[in-house]
Amino acid sequence: MKLTVKPGNRDKIHIYIDGEYQTTVDSLYFGTCGIRDGAELTAAEAADFLREANGRRAFNKGASLLSYQDRTRRQIIERLREDYGDEAAEAAADRLTELRLLDDTRYAENYAAELLRRKKCAPRRIMQELLQKGVDRETAEAAVGGLDFSADVCIIELLKTKFAGKYGDEKGLRRTIAALQRLGYGYGDIRSALRQIEEEGDDTLCESE
Repeated sequence: MKLTVKPGNRDKIHIYIDGEYQTTVDSLYFGTCGIRDGAELTAAEAADFLREANGRRAFNKGASLLSYQDRTRRQIIERLREDYGDEAAEAAADRLTELRLLDDTRYAENYAAELLRRKKCAPRRIMQELLQKGVDRETAEAAVGGLDFSADVCIIELLKTKFAGKYGDEKGLRRTIAALQRLGYGYGDIRSALRQIEEEGDDTLCESE
């Protein structure tokens, strides 16, 4: 089986075996893989080369995805599996983890902090979000446990900003309580914060729109 190559755009190298296109790799990989243009390969050698090339492509794709947005190991594997298969996806995730490009602990800590800062989510909701993203429970619990969180402070801030003027009547109050519960807050904490708002005597916060 004869392997031949054709240069592509930028650093791409297109691989052919017996004249049929097989895959595309980067020039750095091809230059260091030990196989040259025109090499005669056995079927086993060709299969090994294509498997390694597929793994390289999976790694490059994973690194590219992570350069745009941090992701969990499960998210990366699920994305790479679509194009490169289970073996290549797992191997790429392992290598990305070794290089610290993929780190579920870092992801969990950053995402938990973002959910608290940007959306004022409670720990219960943050845990749900982390688990849905593929973070294991132990890592998620550690990330949530490291947050500087006060239910009263967060709820009162939400009542004074996002929900200001929206809970002046019974219907609006029910909707506000339901929205806060979806953010992970317990009913008791919500009622406590509402009482504090009432005690402040800022009636404008409770006026209907």
